[in-house]
Amino acid sequence: MATTDASVSPRDPQKPAGSKSSGSAPQRGSGSRHFHGRLKIDEQFCPPEANDPFDTVDWDVRSAAIKGEGGEVLFEQTNCEVPSFWSQLATNVICSKYFYGEVGSDDREHSVRQLIHRVVRTIADWGLEDGYFASKDDGERFYRDLSWLCLHQHGAFNSPVWFNVG
Repeated sequence: MATTDASVSPRDPQKPAGSKSSGSAPQRGSGSRHFHGRLKIDEQFCPPEANDPFDTVDWDVRSAAIKGEGGEVLFEQTNCEVPSFWSQLATNVICSKYFYGEVGSDDREHSVRQLIHRVVRTIADWGLEDGYFASKDDGERFYRDLSWLCLHQHGAFNSPVWFNVG
């Protein structure tokens, strides 16, 4: 669970909700990119004994394909690494829509590990750089839990995030 540093209040408790705050949270257009509430993250999802959230699942290597109404192959990628419990439909969608890079190129993502790491690491790093987390360890706990949630299909980003982040 995330908590904020008690020494700084993001909103003045004396003002009613919806009124302009004189608290420490930056106002839009203020030029400040730093959040002054400093989130403290308690590990909730990724087991603390796991060295890496990606070690919490078994992995399969599969092919992914999307076929048209007439049976013609519209997309195909072989050697895609996905969690073993993911459905073939989930495999087909994630590989065809969200893996970064040109199909068939050496730079193309081929693993859900790469995809989730690319997006979640970027978001966690932005939070660290912009001062959202109380400590680097809090940022790492955020990364581990968010990776675990995506990996175990308890949550997912919308398409523009998968397309554009990282």
